[in-house]
Amino acid sequence: MRKKRLIAAAIAAVMAMSALAGCGQQNTTGEGLDFSEEATASATEAAGTQAEGETQAAAEDPNGDTPTDEGYGILREANTSTIGSLNPHTYINSYSSEQIKRASIGLYAYFPNEDYTFCELSGELADGDPEQVDEEGKVWQIHLKDGVTWENGDVLDADDVIYTWKMILDPKLANLRASNFAKDVIEIENAMNYFEGSCSWEEVGLKRVDNLTVEIHTVSMQDAQEIKTHLAHPANVIVNEEYYEANMNADRTETMYGTSADKWISAGPFTVESWTNDAEIKFKKNPNYVYKDKIWLAGIDVKVVEDAGTQMQLFENGETDYISLSTENYVKYQEDPRLLTAPYNSVSHITINTANPDQPILANEKFRQALFFATDRDSIAQLTYQQPADYIVPTTHIIDLDNGIRFRDTEEGKANEYENNGYDPEKAKQLFEEALAETGIDKVSLTMIYNDSGVQVTTSEFLQQNWPKVLGEDKFELKLQSMPSSQRGDQMRNFANDPTCYEISWGGWDSTDLMPWNAFKYWTTYYSAKNEPFYSEEFDTVFDDANFGADRFEEGVRLNEVTEMEKMLIEPAIIIPVTQNEYKYLKSDRLELTMKNWANRVGYGWDYAKIVE
Repeated sequence: MRKKRLIAAAIAAVMAMSALAGCGQQNTTGEGLDFSEEATASATEAAGTQAEGETQAAAEDPNGDTPTDEGYGILREANTSTIGSLNPHTYINSYSSEQIKRASIGLYAYFPNEDYTFCELSGELADGDPEQVDEEGKVWQIHLKDGVTWENGDVLDADDVIYTWKMILDPKLANLRASNFAKDVIEIENAMNYFEGSCSWEEVGLKRVDNLTVEIHTVSMQDAQEIKTHLAHPANVIVNEEYYEANMNADRTETMYGTSADKWISAGPFTVESWTNDAEIKFKKNPNYVYKDKIWLAGIDVKVVEDAGTQMQLFENGETDYISLSTENYVKYQEDPRLLTAPYNSVSHITINTANPDQPILANEKFRQALFFATDRDSIAQLTYQQPADYIVPTTHIIDLDNGIRFRDTEEGKANEYENNGYDPEKAKQLFEEALAETGIDKVSLTMIYNDSGVQVTTSEFLQQNWPKVLGEDKFELKLQSMPSSQRGDQMRNFANDPTCYEISWGGWDSTDLMPWNAFKYWTTYYSAKNEPFYSEEFDTVFDDANFGADRFEEGVRLNEVTEMEKMLIEPAIIIPVTQNEYKYLKSDRLELTMKNWANRVGYGWDYAKIVE
């Protein structure tokens, strides 16, 4: 107990000193805070001695000076989302990808940098950066670390990598993540053709050179950073051939790989100790992981709970170590010194099914623009404790990594934003009337499908009241239909098979925040998990130029192309951006962060934290 009191006092002292250093402003983001052992000891000393008769020395840190093979302490989490599968080729949501990264190894991955202030992109299975072996920058070899093993001791080598690449592109499996791998940050020669069944595997630009070397042939000139970024995607981690094949169905159209503990094997930071799907998964530190010296924890226990209220109860009872706060709980805890906040890597937006034959007005540009200008983002942000956003590229996205310049801070980025965060009731009403005249109708009734919990409830209910006030209650009606998040997502993505599957809904993509030009892949014609029927050759051309064009490395080129792509989605209101959320966490005192601040790609680094009870 005394150890906990000292740590609490130390953290309070660090927070107080940070507030003084920040010209009196409270540092709620955690930026610049150092919860390391040295900083804790210093702050404890600064906080003063305890009552007479108590010793000043705290108990020794059970972690020691460096991480041990077995680690120390269990990180305890609770989440309302289920994992479903650890198969990197089929996962849907970002929560699943977090668990996949914990128990998998990729060629490259993001880690905290040396001083724990930012991220670095380094080889995980790869031994160093990709090596260019041609004149044009289209042929790259990747050397693998020797001696890496699966958790059962089997060696992991080039055969595993080639098998993984062949399976993600397998035409019969029709994996959801195939297009991500074929063409994302880089485009692999003939990869999409193979996936679509129009060429043989031997024609694909993926080759085994030797036992510890693989080779990639790209369509366009690339650089090493792009190759690394592409291969660091969670969908591109390595799968195990034995387990993947053992769980394949008879006609090889589906594998149950990664759907339970006995159908999974790890080579990543953690192994799966036990797993009751939709209930609990327990991870254990992998003593054979290539970067085991970065992991202090002995394991991670993740409970699946029914709702946010149960999550909060577990945290308040001391049964979990951090929690993402709902709006209601944020109001309750916004002055709590344990609060950590940071900008979210996504903008929440309204998706529009412009191909719905039952609602042809959705294809009318003026009508969509009317909804854009009728959206009171400031009021929504105040209700939900988010940031108003009439833009698509989040504030986290860096356009110039060398100089740390974020796209939203550029003059070009600012030019894509509107006064009053895009809220203009008079303009909305005018556009709405013009849309009615063009379509020959006198009233619109739409149905919005939305998640049955969280911020989407508040926001959807606000729009149900506010839009008719702006557009005319006698001429516009918004109906709401709630459903679980996974069901809503499946229903939206079914628009190609059933154009009437939805009218309007919600979207929000996590994206490559260190390459904002790549963040627009979700609206390209060839993206395989699209939420809305937007197909534009012009948009694809700009995207391809930004990601693969010969002049893309020249100063200002990508900045202009990011600006153009954002404009091509906002001006005709293909989607309607509404808010940019913030991460809002409470962290328990027993959890000591090694990250000194939130950082792109690694966040607060929960998996790299220490347990100090």
